[in-house]
Amino acid sequence: MGYVVFVFVQTTIDILKIDIECSEWTSFDAILASPRCLSNVKQLMVEFHQCGFMLKEGKTPTELLGYWRTLRAIDELGFKLWRIWNNNFCWFRSRRLNGASFFGCFNAYYLNVKYML
Repeated sequence: MGYVVFVFVQTTIDILKIDIECSEWTSFDAILASPRCLSNVKQLMVEFHQCGFMLKEGKTPTELLGYWRTLRAIDELGFKLWRIWNNNFCWFRSRRLNGASFFGCFNAYYLNVKYML
């Protein structure tokens, strides 16, 4: 695994899109450790991958709580969820649930309240 480095920039970023195929959860650990790096971002678009997200796919309650804390921390930085939708290109079939189909990822679109009005 590579290193993630986030720095503060003086420039205002209109839209920051994060789509890093299951690594967004660990990357947000680094981002949230330096919250100033997102302070000049107006809009944040993230494709969150489930990566075995549900308990029945092998995640522990502690891991699920970590996901919830990440989503809550994004909100606490002033990014309010404006829209969320399933990514229709991200389906998977569960081997544990008789082949039932699930969305494997969803897109979240956040607005930074600092830049509203």
